[in-house]
Amino acid sequence: MKKIILILQLISIVAFSKFSFFTTNYIENLENGLQINLSYAFGNWQKSYILKGDGPGRALNPAESGFYIFEKIPPYLNFEILFQNNNFVLYTNIPFSKETTVKIKDPFLNFSFTSFDMNGPENFLLGYLKKDLFIGIGRYPIKWGDSKYPITISDTTFQDNLTISKKFENFTYTYHFISSFPLLTKEEKHIQENYYEKHTPNLYFFEPFKTIVAHRFEFFLDDFRIAIGELNVVGGKAPDLIDLNPLMFFHNTYGEGYSNVLSSVDFSYSFKNLKIFGEFALDDYITPTETEDYKPNAYGYNLGIEFNLDNFNIWFEYDFTSEWMYITNYLPYLRINVRHFYLDNNNSPGRALADFPLGFRYGPDATMVSMGGNYKIENLKISFTYNFLVKGTVNDDGKIRWKWFWDAWNENVSPQGIKIEKSTDLMYNIIDLLVVYNFFKFNIFKVNDNILFIFSTEVKI
Repeated sequence: MKKIILILQLISIVAFSKFSFFTTNYIENLENGLQINLSYAFGNWQKSYILKGDGPGRALNPAESGFYIFEKIPPYLNFEILFQNNNFVLYTNIPFSKETTVKIKDPFLNFSFTSFDMNGPENFLLGYLKKDLFIGIGRYPIKWGDSKYPITISDTTFQDNLTISKKFENFTYTYHFISSFPLLTKEEKHIQENYYEKHTPNLYFFEPFKTIVAHRFEFFLDDFRIAIGELNVVGGKAPDLIDLNPLMFFHNTYGEGYSNVLSSVDFSYSFKNLKIFGEFALDDYITPTETEDYKPNAYGYNLGIEFNLDNFNIWFEYDFTSEWMYITNYLPYLRINVRHFYLDNNNSPGRALADFPLGFRYGPDATMVSMGGNYKIENLKISFTYNFLVKGTVNDDGKIRWKWFWDAWNENVSPQGIKIEKSTDLMYNIIDLLVVYNFFKFNIFKVNDNILFIFSTEVKI
C-alpha cells in the first residue's frame, strides 16, 4: 500500500513542481501484481468517533477520530493494474481491506470477517505523461509546495480530480478540477436551502454540487522557487465557464452566494544541502469598508527548513491556521474542505460523511511545531516525526470537541446562523517512528497516552 501511495505522490505531487519523474523509464518501474499484507498491532488505543448531524449520513471528523490511524493499516490483499502505451498510462489498485471507519476503533488486525471495504479504490489514474506535460484524471493525492503540512492543498487525502500541468522553461502552470461528495446531513441541508449570503438577499443555492477549481503559477529562478495560487469553492450550483476559467482571477468572478475564494503564495530556496520553505494562505481579510460582523480575518502560514545528505535528512516546520481559516462562510457547500462518503452495512456509522481538510492536516484554529528525519542504508529505512499540536475546541451543546469544518462563522448569512462557543485549547504530543527492512515494517505511533505498536509484512506475487 505504501508503494502505491508513493507512486502516485511522485507522479502527481513531486513532478508538479519539478517534472523530474515524467519519463517513460520511470513509469516502466511500475508493475502489475498482487500484494499480500499481514498486519498486527497492540497497545493502548482508546479512540471514539467524532460525529455530528444525522439524516442520510453523519458527518465524521477523521482527524480527531483516531488521528488518521487508518492510513497505517494496509489492506490484506491488493491488486495493482498498470497499462502503458507510449505516454498514456492507466493505473489502479484494487484493495481488500476492513472498512476505513472500522480501523479507527480497531486497528489491531487488518483482516475482519465482519467488515469489508466496498468504497475503493482510493488510487487510480488515467493520464498522459511527458517530461513537460501532465494530464491526469482519477483519484489520487495532490499537493502544493514543499512544506510537510501544506496550508492550501495538501496530500492529507485523495482527491477526485482532473489535473493539467504544463512546464515551460522557468515557469509551470497547473490547473485542478476537484469534486467533493455533495451529500449533506439533515441539519446542513436545512441551512443550505433556507439561508442566503447577506450580499445576495433571498437568493438561494442548494443544488447538490460542491466543486473546487484551483490554479497555480510557479516560477523557477535558479535555486529560488515561488508560486502564486488560488482556489475557488463553488457550491450549491453546477460550475459554469466563469467559475472554470483557467486564467481568470477567481476573486474577480464575484460568485457571491455560491463561491468562496482562497489565495496563497509559497516559496523555497535551496543552498547546497539546505532548503528553506514557507507558505501563506489568505481566506478572508477585512477591508476598511467592511466590518467584522460580516466576516473575520482568516489566514494560515508555515515556515520550515530541511537539511539533506545522500542517505539522511532532517527537517523542522512551524504551522499556523487562524480560528476561522477555511470556515468563514456558514453555507455548508462553501467551507474549504473535501467530503468522502464511506458506506458500511455491518457497523456504525453506516453512512459516514468524512470531512477531510483540503489544506492543513488538522484544520482551522491550530498551531503545530514539527520535526522529523529519514535515514536509509541498503535495505533499511528509518523515518521519525514529532508534532506538538495545539488545537482549538468548541463547546457543542455540552460536548467539547475540536473546532472543525462544521463550526463556521455564523454572521455572513441571513437569517443569522447558530454560533458554537469556543472552548479551551487542547495539546497533543504526536510521535511516529517507522522502521522498514526488506518486506518487514515496524511502526510506533503515539498520541499523548494512546500508543500503538504495529507490525506488518508485505509479500508480492
